[in-house]
Amino acid sequence: MAKMNENELKAYLRSAGTERVFLLYGDEKVQVRHYLEKIREKTVGKTPDPFSLRTITAENNMQQLSEAIFAAPAFLAGKVFVSVLDYDFTSAPQDDMDKLLDMLPNTPENIVLVFAYPASSPSFAKGGNRRLLGAVEKCGITVSFEQLSDLNLEKQLVHWAAQRNVKLKEYDAARIVTLCGRDLSLLKNELNKLCAYRPEGEITRDDIDNLVNGTQEARIFDIANLILSGQTDRALAQANILLNQRESPQTILSILGGVYVDLYRVRAAQSSGVSLDTLAKQLNYGKRSFALQRAQKNGRRIDNAALRKSLNAIAQTNAKMNSSSISPGLILEELIVKLSIIRTEVKS
Repeated sequence: MAKMNENELKAYLRSAGTERVFLLYGDEKVQVRHYLEKIREKTVGKTPDPFSLRTITAENNMQQLSEAIFAAPAFLAGKVFVSVLDYDFTSAPQDDMDKLLDMLPNTPENIVLVFAYPASSPSFAKGGNRRLLGAVEKCGITVSFEQLSDLNLEKQLVHWAAQRNVKLKEYDAARIVTLCGRDLSLLKNELNKLCAYRPEGEITRDDIDNLVNGTQEARIFDIANLILSGQTDRALAQANILLNQRESPQTILSILGGVYVDLYRVRAAQSSGVSLDTLAKQLNYGKRSFALQRAQKNGRRIDNAALRKSLNAIAQTNAKMNSSSISPGLILEELIVKLSIIRTEVKS
């Protein structure tokens, strides 16, 4: 009867715990699906009898939900696993919610009931969902699977690789996260592809760069990182790859400019004593808060004067692309060289 984190739930599932009501929700859908399956296995095993499984979805009404829990004859199976999937109770009639919540503490002993949200993310701050959350916290277990940090994503990738007897260094796992972003489902798909290519031994950096289908945004982030680390030739090469893939110079410039704006915002926040979490909330970064974390890491590579001059160069390049007859690709390459020179020549 508690609110748990993922590690606590994992420990609970290894124990002889007898809780009968669960609520699994949050941004990390891979984890929601994983633990929904783990609770099912703990309840009815890996190959359950069909009579031991009942599923309720948004297509069912509240009466059918109640019947799935309380009305079906128990003699048809021993333990029964009832999953209520992506059911949004926000606007559920109050009388129906009253009846449901009154019944939860009296869930039959042979029933394990799991409310899970493997495909949707309704708000649990209002309406029937909020009441459901409060009720399950009192009579069962709730777990919110929040978006993992970069470090935890890297550890998860290393763990998944180890499960397949493949070695992946955390440093290289970080490269996969950089290329693919923070969607755990996408990361798992890319790791599966790498493990299929390298079924034993160690996944190498070349494997990752050659096989992982990173987002274009991540590839453009790469250009900024290469500029800031003094690797101008590689930055130009990466830009040419994107241009050859028909990415527009304007898009590359826009995202590249965003990286430098993030650097400036983080620098200003640090000077004012504002935390990254507060900054992300104030500027509505949402799931893009990772960009501020990366900006904080890269900020050590450029001083204040160089950062200001770089932002001016980006603004001038944007104006030039919109008004000049010169190839936008050439203008972009010129900017990359200019940003590299600014980083090394300007001192605050």
